[in-house]
Amino acid sequence: MNGNRPYLEFRAVSKHFSKVQVLHEVNLSLQKGEIHALIGENGAGKSTLMKILGGYQPPSSGHIMLEGREITLRSSREAEHLGIVLLHQEFNQAEDLSIAENLYLGHELRRGFLLDNAAMNAGASGALEQVGLQLDPRTKVRDLIVPHRQMVEIAKALLRDASVLILDEPTATLTPQEREKLFDVMHTLKSKGVTMLYISHKLDEVQRMCDRVTVLRDGRVVVTKSADSMTLHQMANLMVGRELSEMYPPKAE
Repeated sequence: MNGNRPYLEFRAVSKHFSKVQVLHEVNLSLQKGEIHALIGENGAGKSTLMKILGGYQPPSSGHIMLEGREITLRSSREAEHLGIVLLHQEFNQAEDLSIAENLYLGHELRRGFLLDNAAMNAGASGALEQVGLQLDPRTKVRDLIVPHRQMVEIAKALLRDASVLILDEPTATLTPQEREKLFDVMHTLKSKGVTMLYISHKLDEVQRMCDRVTVLRDGRVVVTKSADSMTLHQMANLMVGRELSEMYPPKAE
């Protein structure tokens, strides 16, 4: 990782919905090529922060910096144009279209007035190969199993030249073998300088895969530390704000 200026930075980012404030002056920085975990209980503000970065919601206040300059994200398309791609837990795919058509949806390649299906199929094949899928790009998305659908979403991000990838509970539906394939892809992306923000409740994966961990609690950053300096028990305690043993005391005899 580059230890100089952060590649991506949140500066005092806050968000409120009506009178309810869900983020309180969040400061968070990521280096280029870093896998950075964002952990916290449900309701801690993780999803809101990611939707802001993905261009789906504006911050109420604060600034987002990319490579040292402030950016304004008014839509997910604007975020993607800057190389920031959010992979949702719920797939946003057109099931009746082919893999290639989904990968290029909204970014179709054309030859004159006609769609260049040959070029899109070729580009899709290359992207699928990068994520370890040996699939015909003409296959309908509705015929894919869930793990393959997830890899198609990552392939789409690669086609969009993603430099920042937001992974929201990416292993939730994967078998152990499929999880290892995802981790291999993440290592490859990291070696190419792709910055990843990794959201997961699986703290063993966080410890294994991530360079640093930021803990959110009640919309506030509690701490950011290197992943290898924290035990799973410490991560869990920081998420809930007290010792887990205090929440679940021994039963009386």
